Amino acid sequence: MRLFSFAPGIGWSCMVCLIVLLGWGCEQTETDIPTSDSDFRFMPPAFQMDFPDDNAKQEALLDLWNVNLNGFTAQGQLGDPWNATNMDDITHYFNPAYTPGYDSAAIASIIWGALPGRVAFYFADLSEDEQFSISDTGLKIDGSEPPPIPADPCNMDNGKTMVFGPYGPRGFQDEYSEWSVQKDAAGNITRIDFTCENPEYWNTLWMIDPDRALDIYQSTLDYATITMDDLILKDASGNPVIDPSTGRPAYNPLNKFNSGSGGAMHLTSTPNTLQTEIGLATSSTIQRTSGNANEQTLICCGVFGQDFRNSDPHIGGSVNRVVEAGYKVTLTNPPGLYIQMPNFSQYKTPDGTDASEFWTIVRGKVTTENEYGVSLPGNYILHAKFEVPADKGYTVSDITIAGEPIKWGSQIAATYNMQIVASAIPDAAPTVEDCAGNPASPTPDPQQLFHESIFDAMHATEVPNPMKQYMNLLSNSTYIAPKVTPGSQNVGMVLTTDQIDLTTGDPQISFTDGGITASYVKSDTVSYAIPGNSYPSGSTALYLSVNVGEDVAPGTYGVQLSAQGQTPGPAMPALLHVVESINQ
Repeated sequence: MRLFSFAPGIGWSCMVCLIVLLGWGCEQTETDIPTSDSDFRFMPPAFQMDFPDDNAKQEALLDLWNVNLNGFTAQGQLGDPWNATNMDDITHYFNPAYTPGYDSAAIASIIWGALPGRVAFYFADLSEDEQFSISDTGLKIDGSEPPPIPADPCNMDNGKTMVFGPYGPRGFQDEYSEWSVQKDAAGNITRIDFTCENPEYWNTLWMIDPDRALDIYQSTLDYATITMDDLILKDASGNPVIDPSTGRPAYNPLNKFNSGSGGAMHLTSTPNTLQTEIGLATSSTIQRTSGNANEQTLICCGVFGQDFRNSDPHIGGSVNRVVEAGYKVTLTNPPGLYIQMPNFSQYKTPDGTDASEFWTIVRGKVTTENEYGVSLPGNYILHAKFEVPADKGYTVSDITIAGEPIKWGSQIAATYNMQIVASAIPDAAPTVEDCAGNPASPTPDPQQLFHESIFDAMHATEVPNPMKQYMNLLSNSTYIAPKVTPGSQNVGMVLTTDQIDLTTGDPQISFTDGGITASYVKSDTVSYAIPGNSYPSGSTALYLSVNVGEDVAPGTYGVQLSAQGQTPGPAMPALLHVVESINQ
């Protein structure tokens, strides 16, 4: 496999001048995910193996992770044919499991700054200290909210404004890197945890073994007192919510040890998901009439990602230029978001100790090889802590960066980058399309499918946030498909969609296997940030009773939806996961 690695700011634009590749691929286009004839399978970020002493559970996790990533990839490849024009002709993002030539693909890293770019853009008139405060806490130093921002970043002169977000305990840390600061009674910083682990992996791990997830929480955060009760989802009465997918208590991704200053185990800002990252990469392969010389113009034309982040416009522009040069792309296995080693050159400690000694990689690794034995570019850090040993007699607050004492975790975040790694193989550039637009006749989009008990509990759980905006825990759900078994009858489930017209009668719902049927029960109107979105929006929750035939084969299945008498749009892939048995 050919490997190309570039310094920050160079990336793919230079790669397209250099790579010469062999082999042509074929796209997998079925709605349901077929079995691949290849030996390829998606691996966990940084090849993290969290069951080193239990091969059976490790294999179960790898199998489920592979199912989930195949589903996310199919969802990304479909685009958005329901709500937009020119958003569904995605031919140049490939799934390695179905594409010959991946083993000889070129590899390059795409790198961006970890400090929130939208803070620097919207609040450029504020002092650096104020910007650090907003990046750490969401608020200014005096505890007040930052100024409103334009409601439409692609049309900032229309005079409409909104509260700065994303919301949530760490919503403002939206560059796929989040951190949590601990202080002593005197207000000195004693430890900062940095994470880029995606929530989908942690939900997958929890589904395999909650006890192992608890162990990793305790060892990673050095809190032996964390209990299972701290991590589980509870209903309004404080009772554990049982997940029908596992038969065990469900996971609360915003538990007190993964929200705000309580700790940071995995990403929580609503756009900080791996499924979103795949969707960003797939959408940015479409060639646009806007061109890609200006990355912000491209992101507005293509309607993907979030404007003015360091990450999204740069990732989108980088991928778009590679496709323009005659390649199709994918996220390199193992797909993930990775912290890079900080630049410690401007750190100074009271006793002259090299500050890099206080940076500890807790999860992930400095370097790794791919499945073909080739070293991959950059670092593969998933979780790190910055902490001064107690015997030193000083704290993080006594260390300076560029002459300034460390008062914020953001000061450290400003010294490291983030990266994703992508692979490319030759394919003639696709036809240039107009900007994405509003369709004359949009169709209801199947957004997410939940077990009813999980949906109701997450919807009822409000999420405190610095901006004091209404949020509920649905915004921190994932696209991992709920599990059912063949022969299951009258399974209570909830399908969310955009505002479907129910005045003409009950909605029409079908699965991509005729052996799975759904009966409409009732509807409700909800507001939440669809995972990957930065802000909440209105959705209709369709309560369903689902039946699964005895002969339905294990695998993932899509959902097709329309109003009564309306021609439906395509099925959303991988919303339901049929398994042989539920793990008890």
